[in-house]
Amino acid sequence: MPGFFDALKDFKSTPPKKHYLTFGETKIEVDVKQYLEITNAGIENFEYKNGNILRKKVIPVEQKQTMLQKADKGYKFYKQNPFWIKNVGKEGYLWKIK
Repeated sequence: MPGFFDALKDFKSTPPKKHYLTFGETKIEVDVKQYLEITNAGIENFEYKNGNILRKKVIPVEQKQTMLQKADKGYKFYKQNPFWIKNVGKEGYLWKIK
């Protein structure tokens, strides 16, 4: 096996792959773990500030609430208390999402 050890000595291993993320116009080199975490969660959920990559705050969408509205057929209340229903009849009230 002449030349095997010479070839092994001259063999160049491939350099480790570099991973980059782009925030706006800024391109940043990150490690593999951080790259996978950010790309799996979506890069739009992160921001680059003061040399750090931070997760953006999640602001929940306002939950729609029901409101008491007049209806042709609906509830009639005892002493105008909307949580104490007397009976169901004509021209009452219903809880509806606006």
